Amino acid sequence: MFKQSHALSKSQRFLIRSVLIIVIGLFINQLLQTLGSIVLARVLDDPQQFGEANLLLQIFGMVGLFLNVGFNSALVYQFSTDAEQARRNDFRYALVGSAFFGVVVSLLVAALSPLLAGVYHLPNLQGALVICSIMLIFNSVLNMGVSAFAGNRDFSKQAFFMVLTTTFSTLGTIVGVVLPLKEGDFLWGISFWMGIGAAITATLVGLQAQRVHKPDWIGPVPLKELRRMMAYGVPMWAGNIAKAFQQPFLVMVIGSGSVAAVGYLANGLRITGFIGIVTWAFMIVTFPFVAESSQNWVESKRRGMLCIRYNNYILYPLTLLICLFPNEINGALFGTSYSSQESGIYIILLALGVLFSSVGRLGGSILAGIGRTKANFWVMIVAGIGVVGIVPFIAAAHPVLSVSIYTGGWALSALCTIWFFHYEGFVLDWRKAYGEPLLPTAAMGVMLEIGQWTGAWFPLFIAVGVALLVLGTLYLERKDAASGARISAVKP
Repeated sequence: MFKQSHALSKSQRFLIRSVLIIVIGLFINQLLQTLGSIVLARVLDDPQQFGEANLLLQIFGMVGLFLNVGFNSALVYQFSTDAEQARRNDFRYALVGSAFFGVVVSLLVAALSPLLAGVYHLPNLQGALVICSIMLIFNSVLNMGVSAFAGNRDFSKQAFFMVLTTTFSTLGTIVGVVLPLKEGDFLWGISFWMGIGAAITATLVGLQAQRVHKPDWIGPVPLKELRRMMAYGVPMWAGNIAKAFQQPFLVMVIGSGSVAAVGYLANGLRITGFIGIVTWAFMIVTFPFVAESSQNWVESKRRGMLCIRYNNYILYPLTLLICLFPNEINGALFGTSYSSQESGIYIILLALGVLFSSVGRLGGSILAGIGRTKANFWVMIVAGIGVVGIVPFIAAAHPVLSVSIYTGGWALSALCTIWFFHYEGFVLDWRKAYGEPLLPTAAMGVMLEIGQWTGAWFPLFIAVGVALLVLGTLYLERKDAASGARISAVKP
């Protein structure tokens, strides 16, 4: 009689536990990146040089999007649905395919380095990008090992290697500035030491994959099998490029008009990155979580709704806090010299962009879990049309408007995501997913808005607001659990 209710409770426990593991890992990642950025800002103490360092890191990030060509997504799906086949063959296929395209991307970066150095009038950028191209090969390999742990739902190991990768990357950035390869050229040093970190991490991931999965490293790699994996993974890969390239592309385009603005925007991305890790964590868990039950659409819908609902419980209040106190947060982290009216607007727009993007990003992971990867691609394309088609022509004169277009694109993609759910016949309970989680945040927001006018009483209103948030969330979940139990009780 209560079997279904018990199964749902088990799914909820698994979801919360897994997301908590990934959130901790991503939070440490974001914290390391932010601390690294703080150290750079204070060591360089020059917005121009700080902008140059962030420009190089943004280029690293954007180029990294083109690695793997979907083999990582295909490997996650294969481990989730047929782990034995993945261990025997698909791991080897993905590793070879990803490494091959990693070499191709590396050669392209090296060939384009003179052009990029000329665009930004930074001669030292050319050598830094050539050194960076070597690092990309190691990254393409370690991504396959991490994907195997994700597909096997071993999220603790996945989180550990994500943190390890970021640790070496952040240390490489700092060491590159403090100990440059040649006098006055910290860009080369950043690329070199980050490359050393990538090589070490790839080796450790490979050793752990051998210990846990014991894959067949040696064997044939048929082109037919590579095409099969790419048929599933390429739409996800292309969609992820359309999704993730926007931030580094936006920074690079705005940087062509003002390198100092890159620093302000980069700080805003660091701050809003802390709320972005919430949806990122749910995306990582949602893909294999939904794929595991892809043959049962009722259960898949239930799992998809739970992922969105719990994501919004956390994302809504964090977005509200950043939008209410952008300059205070920015000044506390990076110093008052990096806080201005313009930087505050950037932070608010970027926070709203993260909120809107969570609909498409998490929705795409749910649809990919049931084998519908093409929907994810088109949703992400919609989000990036404005950034690619309009921003390059107005960024130099209107950087704030450019970031507004970025935010608006994600709002449009959110609507398209809802449409795709209906188109695929995979309609979720939108009230439970998006509506109910908004109520506790709205109650907290009212208290904070009133409290700002009370002077010394403001801390009390903060406490009341947080209490309303927590109690409201617990009430909604208890009410939903009781409703589910009643439905299960009347079923034969």
